[in-house]
Amino acid sequence: MASHDRYESMLIWRTSVSKPHDGGFAEFDYSPLGVLDLSKEESLWEKVLFNGPKVLSKKQIGSILKTLKKGEVEICHFHFGTDCGVFYPLLQYLEIPSVVSFYGYDCSSFPDFFNGYGRTYLSKRVFNDVTKVLAMSPDMKKDLIEAGCPEEKIIVHYYGTDCSRFYQKRDYPQKTTIKLLILASLVPQKGHLFLLKSLRKLLDQGISNWSLDIIGTGELEETLKAYIQKHGLTPFISMPGPITYASPEMMEAYRNADIFIHPSVIAENGDKEGIPGTIIEAMATGLPVISTYHAGIPFIINHLESGLLVQEWDTDDLAENISKLLADHKLRERIGKKGQSFALENLDLKSKEIELESIYDQVIESATLSLEFN
Repeated sequence: MASHDRYESMLIWRTSVSKPHDGGFAEFDYSPLGVLDLSKEESLWEKVLFNGPKVLSKKQIGSILKTLKKGEVEICHFHFGTDCGVFYPLLQYLEIPSVVSFYGYDCSSFPDFFNGYGRTYLSKRVFNDVTKVLAMSPDMKKDLIEAGCPEEKIIVHYYGTDCSRFYQKRDYPQKTTIKLLILASLVPQKGHLFLLKSLRKLLDQGISNWSLDIIGTGELEETLKAYIQKHGLTPFISMPGPITYASPEMMEAYRNADIFIHPSVIAENGDKEGIPGTIIEAMATGLPVISTYHAGIPFIINHLESGLLVQEWDTDDLAENISKLLADHKLRERIGKKGQSFALENLDLKSKEIELESIYDQVIESATLSLEFN
């Protein structure tokens, strides 16, 4: 929103969430057209409506419509399908077009929520009335179709990462000990346990010229610490905790690493990634990346060119690919530079913002023509 060029943003929210360690929930202080915080002066009844059936009151809907009209807003962009569903009464009253961006769990595990209620929720509250649905990748488009979204409503668009912000000029020297890095929330779909099991295999093969930094916080923290201790990984692994997104400490973590590993997997509850932002950030820094054939990742990494990919939970394959990069600084350089070039040329926020604004143009034009025709 802060990177729009030809469009200006108005920000409307029901709940403000501060998650400084997650780029997806960074603090937002840029809204040229103003901000509407629906949580202010919220009545007890409105709290019940949100905490129960997850809807807004008629008063809140009226307040949004009045604000949109006053700001002469031309298009609404909802973020996360689940959140869009909270605003669904608004969709029925909107006289302007709307788009919604999906990000991962909202079209992977959520449709099966409560024995399939999530699919009904999305169909009735989102897909019926929203004008267009934005999917990060062809894989996400497939998930959305399976969740009940009409294919003609879907546009594949990755929103982009601020690659220029993370760009680093990097050397790839021969080293005695190679530093590995995973920077991600400690949740099942990030693949931390998959990585630890693969590293245990490296040690079993006598390969110990590495160390690993696990940066992040989350529900698996104690599980990971227990696994590390039980399997003799303590001398090789550091868990410094979370760091603030885009902070000097985060940039330093990328700078000090030699290989970035993000082995995403489908969680037991069906949660999938979209396209993990830290993978693209790592690519932008010039780090060689190892990841998995998971969700949208194969659409940003070409195996053996811009990165290395393995099948989910194939610990032998992951261990082998880590071993390849540990042993060959020239391979690290080739993969790292190729990945960096690809990220800067194809995944940067500014170029993707131009694409997004073109989508806005097309959606607004189609809506205008439809009104004129009718």
